[in-house]
Amino acid sequence: MFNSVKFKITITAFFIISVIMVLSTLRDINQTEQKLLNAQKEKAVLLSERITHGIMVLMLKNRWQDLQTFMESLIKDSKELKGIRIFLPENGTIVASSEPKEIGREIYKKDVEIFKNGEYQKAFLVEKEGQWYTSKLTVIQNQPICHRCHGSDKEVLGVLGIDISLNSVYQTSGAFKKEHFMDALIGFLLMGSGIMLVVGILIERPVRKMIRTIRKIENGDLSARMEENKKDEFGLMAKSFNSMVESLESANKEIEQFHMEQIQRAARLASLGEIISGIAHEIKNPLTGISCAVQLIQSEMKADDDKKEITAEILLQIKRLDRIVKDLLNYAKPKPPQFLPNRIEGILEKALFFVYPEAKGHDISIDPRIDNDLPEVMMDPDQMQQVFLNLMINAIQAMPSGGRLAISISIADSQTVGEKIKGQILSNKIMLIRFQDTGEGIEQEHLENIFDPFYTRKTKGTGLGLSISQRIVHEHGGEITVESTPGKGTVFTISLPLIETGGRVQE
Repeated sequence: MFNSVKFKITITAFFIISVIMVLSTLRDINQTEQKLLNAQKEKAVLLSERITHGIMVLMLKNRWQDLQTFMESLIKDSKELKGIRIFLPENGTIVASSEPKEIGREIYKKDVEIFKNGEYQKAFLVEKEGQWYTSKLTVIQNQPICHRCHGSDKEVLGVLGIDISLNSVYQTSGAFKKEHFMDALIGFLLMGSGIMLVVGILIERPVRKMIRTIRKIENGDLSARMEENKKDEFGLMAKSFNSMVESLESANKEIEQFHMEQIQRAARLASLGEIISGIAHEIKNPLTGISCAVQLIQSEMKADDDKKEITAEILLQIKRLDRIVKDLLNYAKPKPPQFLPNRIEGILEKALFFVYPEAKGHDISIDPRIDNDLPEVMMDPDQMQQVFLNLMINAIQAMPSGGRLAISISIADSQTVGEKIKGQILSNKIMLIRFQDTGEGIEQEHLENIFDPFYTRKTKGTGLGLSISQRIVHEHGGEITVESTPGKGTVFTISLPLIETGGRVQE
């Protein structure tokens, strides 16, 4: 649940909405609270002007003794007006107050500081005895009309200070906050539910359908398809997915068909191997007897006997048949390789020793390009020599009018070779043995079959040489590939895996 896309989208949307709503609510609350405070300040200014005017009227009528009654009546008539005081500017002593017991005391220090700083023209907020008020100080000037009673020595007769309680403001603000937060909570829940519903319909439901289809395909039902009726991203995804499944189904059918063909081919070859093995054994024993008999007859003939050429030809054909029988037995029941550390160039030199006379007789030059510091590799020397002989003999037979056979051995990195080799050989280092001739070449339609058993385009031979060579290379964990251009020649490449151990590279 917590890892689902629906949950992540919902939580993210909830977080974003909550942040926006909280910030918006706080802004509205602050603005409303500020408006209420400004209204109280304006009220303080108006009340201060009204009270100052009333005091001036009383003083002009010489009714200053009614000042106390005037102040107390104002306090009694107003729920918000909590204090009216007149203090002397020089020492802050209260000379008149709505609370008679305050007369003679010092005014609040904050009022004195604001008056002395000249900031009394505007209403201000102040905390007094744990309560917050909007206060306004108004200077009572010693006007000419006041000189007859107060003289002309002082410019300021006193300072009027009033305090308006902010309790109603904060109560209103608290109710406003509560109301706003409740509205925000309700809105948050409604929008959250809406988001969950929309996400469930537009995202979760299509995703679940896709998951069900994917699981069917995982269980082997390649006929399952996603719905493509939507015109949004899910519809495009469904079309792409269905196209991929169709390609997968087609590839799977091809693989199954190829697998069946390979199984049938392997079964045929296994049966053929058993038949070949039996036939080869049945032929080999009589063939040995015939060879011994002909040799005995030939030994009893005189040197000038005309029939001696016939017996010699018979023995030659018997050797040819014996070689064919050996190839058949080697294919039908191959001997397991005996891996030993060997230098590849030494095995190649032995194979060249047997091939040089044949190449010279066909006017073919052999050009071996072999490094001297090649590493030892684990291999069966006899079997690998057989592979080299098969490839070189095929090259010589492909150049009846003469030519050139180039042989090279090198070490390559797996990243630089072809995809087929890279997928077949699991090694970082690979030894490459190349046999390149300038012969007739092989047509493209024949390249796919040259490694098949008994496939040959030559009048002589069994067609098993390349098949046996491929099997030997595969048993060594390698691969053999061919490239050919008709009229220009053919290149056979043997790739063997190498592994680095102790600073050296080994197979």
